[in-house]
Amino acid sequence: MLYLIDAPLADLGLRAARDDPDARVVLLQDGVLRSPDLDVPTYAVRPDVEVRGVQLPEAVEAISYDELVELLFEHEVVSFV
Repeated sequence: MLYLIDAPLADLGLRAARDDPDARVVLLQDGVLRSPDLDVPTYAVRPDVEVRGVQLPEAVEAISYDELVELLFEHEVVSFV
């Protein structure tokens, strides 16, 4: 399951992802300001990171919009945006 996380619903989305052993998390918009402590693949949309001037933790991989679209087609999606 691919979890799309933005700031307003971030806590709820991250809790749901934490309980899903097959979770993949994508932080977007203001969600990139979060530093999730999850043991699942976690990504952040690079343009959102750059606009906000944040430094990502090592465990979070920056991805392009094209890579996000690929993930959207590869996984079932739950949106917390």
